[in-house]
Amino acid sequence: MTQSSAPVDPLLARIHVSANCSLTPRGALLFFGVTAVGSLTVAGVFAWRGMWPILPFAGLELFALGLGLGLSMRRGRYWEEISVSPDRVTIRRQGFEPGQVVEFSRHWAQVELRPAPRTGHHGRLLIRSHGRTCEVGEMLTEEERRELASRLRELIGGTGRVPITAPGKMARDV
Repeated sequence: MTQSSAPVDPLLARIHVSANCSLTPRGALLFFGVTAVGSLTVAGVFAWRGMWPILPFAGLELFALGLGLGLSMRRGRYWEEISVSPDRVTIRRQGFEPGQVVEFSRHWAQVELRPAPRTGHHGRLLIRSHGRTCEVGEMLTEEERRELASRLRELIGGTGRVPITAPGKMARDV
């Protein structure tokens, strides 16, 4: 019995983009625990002296802190992997929607870096082709987003650009 497989395109580059989340789940739990003990100790002392309304506010404060930490930890699990082969650009995303994969024909794909609409907002890095658009690098800073756009333009090409055609220079992690 023989098995045949389709030829695999040589990979020109694979770029992994992820959020910068240095806080581990254990560290977040430890931080929350220490903060809760301190806050409830102070609130308990004041409540014991007759200022009991401080307890609900301490609880509300801890709820808000827990919610913020939970959202931060969830955001830290987001990542994107952009793979460029001679014929296609594949974007795999985790954390945004479960196992989302978007593919574009490399010959028709275009990289577009849109500036921020207002001060204080971030720009958008888009890969587009045939009416479909996929935003990449949402969790990056503006400088990192510009660097990624430049690297993707080198790899994908686009109007007036000659793309990289052979494996060689590998992309670094952003």
